[in-house]
Amino acid sequence: MRCRSATRCKQVLRRAALCTTGALAAAAPAAAQRGPDSVEIRSIRFEGNASFAEAQLRASIMADATHCRSHALLPLCWFGSSLQRVWFDPRVLAFDSVRVRLFYYRHGFREAQVALDTVRAGSGVAVRFLVSEGRPVRVAEVNFEGAAGLPPALARNLPLGVGQPLDEIALEATRDSLRGRLQDRGYFYADVLANYTIERSAPYEAKLAYQLLPGPFTRFGRIEVQGASRVDTALIRSALAFRVGDPFSRNALLHSQRNLFALEVFRHAEIAPLSTGPDSVLPVRVLVIEGVQHRFRFGVGVTTAEYLNAEGRWLSRNLLGGARRLEATARVTNLVAQQLEGVQPPFDDCSGIYCNLAGSLHLDFAQPRFLDPLATLGAGLFLERVTVPQVYVRTSRGAYASVRRDFGAYGAAAVGYRPELTRLESAEQVFCANFTACDEEDIRLLSASHRLAPLTLSYNLERANNLLSPTRGFAVRFEGEAAGAATFSEFAYLRGLGEVVGYHEPVRGVVVAARARGGLANALGAPGEGLGLHPQRRFFAGGPSSVRGFAQYRLGPKLLTVDAARTLAQPDSLGGAGCTPQAINAGNCDVAFLARARPDRFRLQPVGGSVLVEGNVELRFPLLLERFRGAAFLDFGQVWRTRQSVVLDQLAWSPGVGVRYYSPIGPVRVDIGYQGGGPERLAVLSNVVCYRPEAQAECQAIEPGRQYDDYRQLENGTQLRAQPSVLWDPYRSFWDRLQIHFSIGQAF
Repeated sequence: MRCRSATRCKQVLRRAALCTTGALAAAAPAAAQRGPDSVEIRSIRFEGNASFAEAQLRASIMADATHCRSHALLPLCWFGSSLQRVWFDPRVLAFDSVRVRLFYYRHGFREAQVALDTVRAGSGVAVRFLVSEGRPVRVAEVNFEGAAGLPPALARNLPLGVGQPLDEIALEATRDSLRGRLQDRGYFYADVLANYTIERSAPYEAKLAYQLLPGPFTRFGRIEVQGASRVDTALIRSALAFRVGDPFSRNALLHSQRNLFALEVFRHAEIAPLSTGPDSVLPVRVLVIEGVQHRFRFGVGVTTAEYLNAEGRWLSRNLLGGARRLEATARVTNLVAQQLEGVQPPFDDCSGIYCNLAGSLHLDFAQPRFLDPLATLGAGLFLERVTVPQVYVRTSRGAYASVRRDFGAYGAAAVGYRPELTRLESAEQVFCANFTACDEEDIRLLSASHRLAPLTLSYNLERANNLLSPTRGFAVRFEGEAAGAATFSEFAYLRGLGEVVGYHEPVRGVVVAARARGGLANALGAPGEGLGLHPQRRFFAGGPSSVRGFAQYRLGPKLLTVDAARTLAQPDSLGGAGCTPQAINAGNCDVAFLARARPDRFRLQPVGGSVLVEGNVELRFPLLLERFRGAAFLDFGQVWRTRQSVVLDQLAWSPGVGVRYYSPIGPVRVDIGYQGGGPERLAVLSNVVCYRPEAQAECQAIEPGRQYDDYRQLENGTQLRAQPSVLWDPYRSFWDRLQIHFSIGQAF
């Protein structure tokens, strides 16, 4: 740094004196031992600091106030135990006042003054640093020397620019940015010198000058690979983002290192240039350490929707030496569900077939570097039995093939084809409501196995800073499907689902997370049988990762079912509706009174829809115990049958609170949502009542409208009839409106 005036020389000497004082201050003890007249420091505050947050100034000093040793011990600290006591020492505080002045000086406030004040606070003292910031020295001009022939973008968006305070830290960051940009343009030996002057006639203005020294233009030379024994070195070379003869680029080195880690076969990868002096050709060494090639994992979990579940995975990361992945996964859900049926809360209702065991078997293969260094070929086979509570049980088997392409900072996209043979069980109410197929023959047709074979398109952009518990960043996701005769699918439809998620940390430890999610599906008709949108491709809402005031899939279009033989035909004196078989068969049984008096006699059945809107806002904050965090959230959403039926006033809103325990496998989450909506008008879909064979003749003899005395001979049939709709409101108290969810992982 050159002295171009007497004032400049004085400033240099003053800075040296401050640095010397700071060095002495760094050697001072952080806290003195307690003496007979020692008093505690109860608090430390900063006043007058308009340009910098108090947290920044606290980080620049060594003194501290008496505080609790750990968040986990906070209840004990309230009673004066488990405190880290700090004793007042004037020497430490005097040095800290110099540290604060030095902090301001380095950030451009060269006239800053700091005064120390202490006042009594009970049996201790409260310390105040009184800051007078003064007027900062600002950058008035920036010049670049030696930049001839270099692109203008080299000097854009630098950390320190015109109009900003002369921050020495930002000055060094600017030097590093310029050097890095030169290296990304092929100048490996580049260096940048920085200088500034402050004239006596303009003491609050600084002129910056950067001297760029590019050095010789360099290219990548020979590539040495070390450490690979089981992984083919040709695969390693193909993962590099540069080739011999390419202009040198630091970003290419970083990108190559990310590519090597993405193969998931190395536990360490390092790429370094082998510089032996200024030369236009730069050799590179790639050093890798191979990781575990085969892995088996087994886990057990509990959720409110799937009861006890278990999963096992076997993975080969380097099949046949080419970093190919082969993974076998087995999963079982609804374990002990039948034994826990009716235990509410916390478990969702899973009566009947929905309590049976479910699960899946998957075999997945992945070939990296498929036709392109950033493309991956995926293929697999699957066998699934999935329970959608109170909607249907789906059994399917099939295969898939996809190609995924990574676009770096622009995310990743994939296209695929997924043919499967699928069959639905216990879905009569869905068929009747969505397909107007209520008779036995139509239900039999829809319950048979059918081909689903959609073409798929997905896009994923992840910019969150953590996979399990992000605190900042965002994510964008989209999934699209198209099926029809051309894809050999019996159901023809278009379907799209997208979401945007954002995370922000306004205060350290406090995170605001928000999500918006929407979906649209449209049946295109189908070949032959005229089938529409398949039930498993319809949208459902509600649950631990949706609108949490509702149980799994309970938000959106739904209807009521009822045991017609034991409820509708039962005399009103015994708690039934007292309807005749003829009235039930004709759909004329009035069940409004029964729905108000005995809502427990009816079962809520979601039927899904073709339009989905969801949103979530969640505040995540620390609790007293170290591994626990709390959450307050507001969810909203709705599902509509068709686009024509969308009414935004029908959005359901659900506030709630939750607790997360941060375990090694991720956050274990308990949420309690509140369902604040009013009554709904729902159709009642009942099984048609038929007679036992020995009662057929007597049935024919009954006159229409006449009460049938022996209702015990009735049974539910396989055909469905809609009874008059009712006003449904099963919530009798505040507690009935609370929905508990227990799951693993963040809601979004």
